[in-house]
Amino acid sequence: MADVMQTVPILEVIAHQAGLKTLVLPRILDAAPGQFVTIWVPGVDEKPFAVSGDDLETIQITVKAVGPFTRRLLECRPGERIGLRGPFGRGFTLMPDSLLIGGGIGNAPLRLLAQRLTERGLRYTWLVGARRAADLPFLSDLQRHPAVRLFTDDGSVGRPGSVMAGWTDALTASPTPPRLVCGAGPEPMLLAVREAARLHRLPVELSFERYMKCGIGLCGQCCLDGSGLRLCVEGPILTEEQMQSVTEWGLPHRGPSGRRPAATPPASRP
Repeated sequence: MADVMQTVPILEVIAHQAGLKTLVLPRILDAAPGQFVTIWVPGVDEKPFAVSGDDLETIQITVKAVGPFTRRLLECRPGERIGLRGPFGRGFTLMPDSLLIGGGIGNAPLRLLAQRLTERGLRYTWLVGARRAADLPFLSDLQRHPAVRLFTDDGSVGRPGSVMAGWTDALTASPTPPRLVCGAGPEPMLLAVREAARLHRLPVELSFERYMKCGIGLCGQCCLDGSGLRLCVEGPILTEEQMQSVTEWGLPHRGPSGRRPAATPPASRP
């Protein structure tokens, strides 16, 4: 299917929490875990989303309300038609003894990765983190999942504290180190995962986000400074080798115009 837009009906809308839903769509494409699709709402816009699950007939797209487009998308009801394009980009490697680390809505692509690993009988541990229980989709499923360890900043579900607090436990609980660390979530968390993996000499694959337009590497909107990597083509999943040449980590992301907002200066001390 790739860059050809097709309109499909919404088959079902699963409401998880306020501002957090999953759209169930016909399976007109096959996406690898970590790849993304773009969704078009007629008269509004087109935006990229990870696939959070699938079966023989449907795919699932989990959406969090963060702006005008996602709020309008979450107003859609079963039977309404939206545009679907993809899949795009490079996905995660399916590796036995993987360690999955997700923050908030970043757990959506990891859900499909966990599904694929389970289907192939490959062992893994999944550290699921969020600010609070209300930020987690499929919470009841996660609580029953034998490979999942839950963490919330406010302690509303699972272990209180950052998901990175589970890193040491995950390493010491297994007689052998993870063969691959896969992460998705806020960029500060991903950079912390990267640093911890480097310290323990573990390979990583991390899912990054940038403002995307074409999705096929032509417009250059999602190129990462210092590397020339197009996140929509060579990413969104990056290895440590790919990340080494990037110079924009920690900087504000470029907006629709391609300009990067000025970094907020540190607060002066009184």
